[in-house]
Amino acid sequence: MAKCPSRRHVAGVRAPQSLLEAGVAQGWLCNREGGGIRYGRIFKPDASLHGLSVDVVDMKDVAGPHHIHPNGEIDLVMPLDGEARFDSQPAGWVVYPPGSGHRPTVANGRALVLYLLPQGAIEFTR
Repeated sequence: MAKCPSRRHVAGVRAPQSLLEAGVAQGWLCNREGGGIRYGRIFKPDASLHGLSVDVVDMKDVAGPHHIHPNGEIDLVMPLDGEARFDSQPAGWVVYPPGSGHRPTVANGRALVLYLLPQGAIEFTR
Protein backbone atom coordinates (compact mmCIF):
# COMPACT_ATOMS: atom_id res chain seq x y z
CA MET A 1 0.00 0.00 0.00
CA ALA A 2 1.33 3.42 -0.89
CA LYS A 3 0.31 6.69 0.67
CA CYS A 4 -0.52 9.36 -1.88
CA PRO A 5 1.64 12.49 -1.50
CA SER A 6 -1.54 14.59 -1.50
CA ARG A 7 -2.82 12.94 1.71
CA ARG A 8 -2.55 16.29 3.53
CA HIS A 9 -5.02 17.91 1.12
CA VAL A 10 -7.99 16.21 2.75
CA ALA A 11 -9.98 19.47 3.04
CA GLY A 12 -10.60 19.27 -0.72
CA VAL A 13 -12.72 16.15 -0.28
CA ARG A 14 -15.43 17.75 1.85
CA ALA A 15 -17.66 18.61 -1.14
CA PRO A 16 -17.49 15.12 -2.70
CA GLN A 17 -17.99 13.58 0.75
CA SER A 18 -21.13 15.67 1.27
CA LEU A 19 -22.50 14.52 -2.09
CA LEU A 20 -21.75 10.88 -1.31
CA GLU A 21 -23.34 11.18 2.14
CA ALA A 22 -26.46 12.66 0.50
CA GLY A 23 -26.60 9.74 -1.96
CA VAL A 24 -26.41 7.24 0.90
CA ALA A 25 -29.11 9.12 2.86
CA GLN A 26 -31.37 9.24 -0.24
CA GLY A 27 -30.98 5.50 -0.71
CA TRP A 28 -29.59 5.40 -4.26
CA LEU A 29 -25.95 4.98 -3.22
CA CYS A 30 -24.74 1.98 -1.22
CA ASN A 31 -28.15 0.41 -1.72
CA ARG A 32 -26.82 -3.16 -1.49
CA GLU A 33 -25.54 -4.97 1.57
CA GLY A 34 -23.44 -8.00 2.31
CA GLY A 35 -21.67 -9.02 5.49
CA GLY A 36 -22.57 -5.78 7.24
CA ILE A 37 -21.12 -3.65 4.45
CA ARG A 38 -23.28 -1.37 2.33
CA TYR A 39 -21.95 -0.83 -1.19
CA GLY A 40 -22.78 0.40 -4.66
CA ARG A 41 -21.25 1.12 -8.03
CA ILE A 42 -21.53 4.66 -9.36
CA PHE A 43 -19.88 4.03 -12.75
CA LYS A 44 -18.84 0.92 -14.63
CA PRO A 45 -15.38 1.05 -16.21
CA ASP A 46 -15.47 3.29 -19.25
CA ALA A 47 -13.02 4.90 -21.64
CA SER A 48 -14.35 8.34 -20.63
CA LEU A 49 -13.20 7.49 -17.07
CA HIS A 50 -9.78 6.25 -18.27
CA GLY A 51 -11.01 2.67 -17.81
CA LEU A 52 -11.84 3.11 -14.13
CA SER A 53 -14.90 1.86 -12.28
CA VAL A 54 -16.14 4.00 -9.38
CA ASP A 55 -17.61 2.32 -6.30
CA VAL A 56 -18.43 3.34 -2.73
CA VAL A 57 -18.64 1.30 0.46
CA ASP A 58 -20.17 2.35 3.77
CA MET A 59 -18.45 0.45 6.59
CA LYS A 60 -18.55 0.61 10.38
CA ASP A 61 -16.20 -1.44 12.53
CA VAL A 62 -16.16 -4.34 10.10
CA ALA A 63 -13.74 -6.33 7.94
CA GLY A 64 -14.73 -7.20 4.41
CA PRO A 65 -13.82 -10.19 2.26
CA HIS A 66 -10.22 -10.67 1.15
CA HIS A 67 -9.58 -9.72 -2.45
CA ILE A 68 -6.78 -9.03 -4.91
CA HIS A 69 -6.37 -5.97 -7.14
CA PRO A 70 -5.04 -7.28 -10.47
CA ASN A 71 -4.58 -3.71 -11.73
CA GLY A 72 -4.38 -1.86 -8.41
CA GLU A 73 -6.90 0.16 -6.43
CA ILE A 74 -7.17 3.85 -5.51
CA ASP A 75 -9.19 4.68 -2.38
CA LEU A 76 -10.48 7.91 -0.90
CA VAL A 77 -11.11 7.36 2.82
CA MET A 78 -13.79 9.61 4.37
CA PRO A 79 -14.42 9.02 8.10
CA LEU A 80 -17.99 9.81 9.16
CA ASP A 81 -17.67 9.40 12.90
CA GLY A 82 -15.17 8.64 15.61
CA GLU A 83 -11.59 8.19 14.55
CA ALA A 84 -12.54 5.78 11.76
CA ARG A 85 -9.63 4.35 9.83
CA PHE A 86 -9.58 2.23 6.70
CA ASP A 87 -6.87 -0.43 6.80
CA SER A 88 -5.27 1.62 9.60
CA GLN A 89 -5.20 4.72 7.37
CA PRO A 90 -6.89 8.03 8.32
CA ALA A 91 -8.82 10.32 5.97
CA GLY A 92 -7.23 10.80 2.56
CA TRP A 93 -5.96 8.81 -0.38
CA VAL A 94 -4.63 5.25 -0.22
CA VAL A 95 -3.17 3.52 -3.28
CA TYR A 96 -2.72 -0.25 -3.63
CA PRO A 97 -0.38 -1.43 -6.42
CA PRO A 98 -1.28 -4.03 -9.04
CA GLY A 99 -1.30 -7.55 -7.63
CA SER A 100 -1.83 -6.41 -4.05
CA GLY A 101 -4.52 -7.81 -1.81
CA HIS A 102 -6.17 -7.06 1.50
CA ARG A 103 -9.16 -7.64 3.71
CA PRO A 104 -10.67 -4.12 3.76
CA THR A 105 -11.26 -3.10 7.35
CA VAL A 106 -12.80 -0.05 8.98
CA ALA A 107 -12.10 0.31 12.70
CA ASN A 108 -12.91 2.96 15.31
CA GLY A 109 -16.11 4.22 13.67
CA ARG A 110 -17.86 4.57 10.35
CA ALA A 111 -16.35 5.59 7.01
CA LEU A 112 -17.26 5.93 3.38
CA VAL A 113 -14.59 4.69 1.00
CA LEU A 114 -14.75 5.68 -2.65
CA TYR A 115 -12.62 3.32 -4.69
CA LEU A 116 -11.42 3.32 -8.26
CA LEU A 117 -10.55 0.05 -9.98
CA PRO A 118 -8.68 0.06 -13.30
CA GLN A 119 -10.91 -1.89 -15.73
CA GLY A 120 -13.12 -2.70 -12.72
CA ALA A 121 -10.80 -5.61 -11.96
CA ILE A 122 -11.13 -7.27 -8.56
CA GLU A 123 -10.71 -10.92 -7.58
CA PHE A 124 -12.31 -12.17 -4.39
CA THR A 125 -10.42 -14.99 -2.66
CA ARG A 126 -11.68 -17.63 -0.25
